[in-house]
Amino acid sequence: MSQETVPWDVFPPTPKLDLSRANQQGLVTNPRGIRLWHAVFGIPLEKTLLANRVPILLMHGGVSSSDWNALQVEYLAANYSVIVLDLPGHGRSPFDDRELSYEKLAGDVAGVLDVLKVNKVAIISWSEGTMLAWSMLAYGHHRRVDRMFAYSVLDDYRKADAEKVMGIWMVGEYFTRTQREWEETHPGEKWEDFLGAWMKMWTREPIWTAETFKHLPVRGESKEAPIVWVVTGDHDEWIPPETHDRVAKFIRNSSYLKMPSAGHLTFMQQPAMYHRMIECFLEDTNVPSTLKASL
Repeated sequence: MSQETVPWDVFPPTPKLDLSRANQQGLVTNPRGIRLWHAVFGIPLEKTLLANRVPILLMHGGVSSSDWNALQVEYLAANYSVIVLDLPGHGRSPFDDRELSYEKLAGDVAGVLDVLKVNKVAIISWSEGTMLAWSMLAYGHHRRVDRMFAYSVLDDYRKADAEKVMGIWMVGEYFTRTQREWEETHPGEKWEDFLGAWMKMWTREPIWTAETFKHLPVRGESKEAPIVWVVTGDHDEWIPPETHDRVAKFIRNSSYLKMPSAGHLTFMQQPAMYHRMIECFLEDTNVPSTLKASL
């Protein structure tokens, strides 16, 4: 019998942030009164902002925490300011808001950037973090996004196949593990209340189409346009396979990357490959129009 398996069918242990290496960390209260935990690693944030560079914002998946992005923090911290943020009620963030919407959540993220005095970020996200990244584009915060590497998104909750997804063995293990981790950081609170608040939103939002994003400036036509990479894995069973083919057409001059041998959690299943793709994304830039080939 073979002693090997495919990389997208592996569920690695949750990595852990080394908080001793954080430049700053703690709760930030945004203008709506929601408390969110954040930390900054790598190049000091003040140094990056003084150099007119853009810090990276890592946003994690639903019901997990920033710990899940620890491998990306370790990889990126040598050359960038890296902000991690526990989504509302997740990880080290208190469960302050129980009536959720993607519009409010986008404002919550923007509010943290306000407190940190950060005008723009390069977002690298997966799953629910990607939902918030798209929400920032959809609900009036697109000027805060310099670029985004948006791994795995669902544009329309009605197209989700929840029964099929919950039948995937790794999804069950994911919820078991994240429940245990959540209960460690939220003693005395009920997982069912937390999950129920998010499930309530997930059964009514989002419904996004190209029309939702038509207000965005277009790359190549405006210097204010964000660089958008729509990213998925060719073996991501958690999201209907046609989803990203559709979403990739929402924003003109966005880019579409389907990573090979990649599942929903490829950032921890295949971190070396994932990090190479991130480097390509961070190096992506417009070129002077004088280089445009003449006919």
